[in-house]
Amino acid sequence: MADNGTLFLDEIGELSLALQAKLLRVLQYGDIQRVGDDRSLRVDVRVLAATNRDLREEVLAGRFRADLFHRLSVFPLSVPPLRERGDDVILLAGYFCEQCRLRLGLSRVVLSAGARNLLQHYSFPGNVRELEHAIHRAVVLSRATRSGDEVILEAQHFAFPEVTLPPPEAAAVPVVKQNLREATEAFQRETIRQALAQNHHNWAACARMLETDVANLHRLAKRLGLKD
Repeated sequence: MADNGTLFLDEIGELSLALQAKLLRVLQYGDIQRVGDDRSLRVDVRVLAATNRDLREEVLAGRFRADLFHRLSVFPLSVPPLRERGDDVILLAGYFCEQCRLRLGLSRVVLSAGARNLLQHYSFPGNVRELEHAIHRAVVLSRATRSGDEVILEAQHFAFPEVTLPPPEAAAVPVVKQNLREATEAFQRETIRQALAQNHHNWAACARMLETDVANLHRLAKRLGLKD
């Protein structure tokens, strides 16, 4: 079926040495034998192979044939693991959410802020497959706890080992630039200004609002520089 086409061999590093020898023969001579058949068939295929192992180390360890490694390494591409591609995690998670939505006939499958934060700080030793399966499992768990065709994935829907999340950013602590007396006077000054504005600069009405004597209010306003 792959003749005159492309054959993708996933996890090539898992092949036994015996199967590696057979694959090498196919790549070298371009012929195969079907199981139970003694005839050879010519095939013309383009081979793409993938693995999450370091094949150079596998060759040195004697677990992978050096001749097959060099035969396959015509145009090698190195894809960094998911843990080194932080920006891709959410994009891929969104893609897998959409796949689940279409397959299950849901109206919406989205990640909460907490779930996004968790995914971005998990190392994903199982790489993209682990992310895909984690999204599928989270969708199933979310649907089990709520009805409707809209699914929101929360952090608790992901059964990851303990993940250390960065602490939330502390609120900025204002820098004190005034002593207590200056701060008190600034507060009093602003309070009186607001009361005067609300009472159309009627000092008696302002005093009633602030629950103080109008004479005392005049003296305080003068001391605070609000009146001559």
